[in-house]
This record gives sequence, structure tokens and C-alpha cells, in this order.
Amino acid sequence: MRIVLTLIFVSLFSALCGIALLFAPPEWKAERFVELKKDEFYVLTLQADDSQKTLFFRWTLLKNEGLVVHLNYDSFPHQFVLYQDYQRTCYEIPLWKADQRYYTREPFFMLCFKDYHRTTKIATLKFYIYEGSRDFNIIDERKVPNGGFNAY
Repeated sequence: MRIVLTLIFVSLFSALCGIALLFAPPEWKAERFVELKKDEFYVLTLQADDSQKTLFFRWTLLKNEGLVVHLNYDSFPHQFVLYQDYQRTCYEIPLWKADQRYYTREPFFMLCFKDYHRTTKIATLKFYIYEGSRDFNIIDERKVPNGGFNAY
């Protein structure tokens, strides 16, 4: 009887630990705070194997407490509005397809609106990069003065 109870306890404990791992927060490959002036760019270059992709973003307007953001990844433009409230604070885009050999979430980039300083007109953003089961590197990362999207 004691062995059966021990086996049940061990099985239950293992199942709970497995479920807890599914809901654990991701381990970020990168997470950074970025302070940007209006139309100032932040550029990231990512490389996986022989594939190199560029991601850059900027903000252009603060209207009704919403920050209008332009993001370009792999020559695909995105435009969205971020707010500081709970449900509309972040925007997420996939980076590469997940490795099919593993059951993990695909790599993604997430940009979050943290603060806006009205006196200096600087927005504080935070970005997160999740690697998933895909191996890639950030080979370049920098702030670029005002410019057009066509400059990249």
C-alpha cells in the first residue's frame, strides 16, 4: 500500500512539475530598455545560419496617450499603437519559424511601451527577443538619428 501511495505521489508531482514548466515565463535571448526621441530609429540585425534579417522601429506620434510605432522586419512594414494600459502595451512579431523537431514556441520579438517623458519628449520602450529552439544571434544593435525607412 505504501509503495502504491508513493508511486501515485511521484506521478502526481511529476505531472504538476511538467505543467508548471509549460506556464513558466520564457527565457529571453535579449531584453533592453530603449529611450527614443520622435523619429529616432533603433536597428537590430539578426543572423541564423546564412540568413540575415534587419529589424528597425521608431515612434512618430503620441496621440490620446497612444504611441504610434512603425516597425520594419525583413522588409515588411508594421504600424501599430501602443498604450500603457495592461492589454495594449506590447506588440509581438514572429522572427523565424520554429524548429519542427521540437515542440516549442517560434522565436519572436516583442516591443512594449513603458513611459513617455513629456518635458523631454522621449519615449521609453522595452523590447524582448525569445529564441525558442532556433539558434540565432544579434550581430548589430544601435540607435540611428532621424531618417526615412528607405534609408535601410
